[in-house]
Amino acid sequence: MLKKLWIQEKNRLLLSSILFSSGLFMGVLLGSFVNIHPDLYYRPGQDIAWYNLALNNIAVALLIAGTGILLSIPTIIMLLFNGIMIGFIIMLSAAVHSYPTLLAGLLPHGILEIPALLLAGAIGLRPLGFFARAIKLREKIQWRKEARQSAALFAVVTVMLIAASLIEAHITPVIMDLTR
Repeated sequence: MLKKLWIQEKNRLLLSSILFSSGLFMGVLLGSFVNIHPDLYYRPGQDIAWYNLALNNIAVALLIAGTGILLSIPTIIMLLFNGIMIGFIIMLSAAVHSYPTLLAGLLPHGILEIPALLLAGAIGLRPLGFFARAIKLREKIQWRKEARQSAALFAVVTVMLIAASLIEAHITPVIMDLTR
């Protein structure tokens, strides 16, 4: 079932990636024009429990995916906004850390976290697609089937975000310390 869903989600994943990447680009541009002293936001040794990271990320993913029922407009806005925030944080962090440390801080958990958020975005874009199909093809929306497929995809998002949170809390700090 999941393999078939991945194939079906290809275009929505692409659109989700384009929206997020556009936001990321805007965030990098914005961050390069802002001059904020790193001491205002950087606190070394800031420990955050993995489950707090997971709950926060799952809540964000649920908002991105769940608000798609509103014709996907909130999903589009949140994908752009999350891209802007990450781009902005990258630029601010570049003022504090070397590039190897910056990459060490982003890549280990970002490899799972960002694709999970993009998949949540694809879930949030699904209603736009099936509303369009219903109007264009006069096709009846199969709500149960759509809900089941979305739930299966969100289960994958949840597992990815839990793994990313464990990596962010326990592995990323060790790798960052090695690059300082």
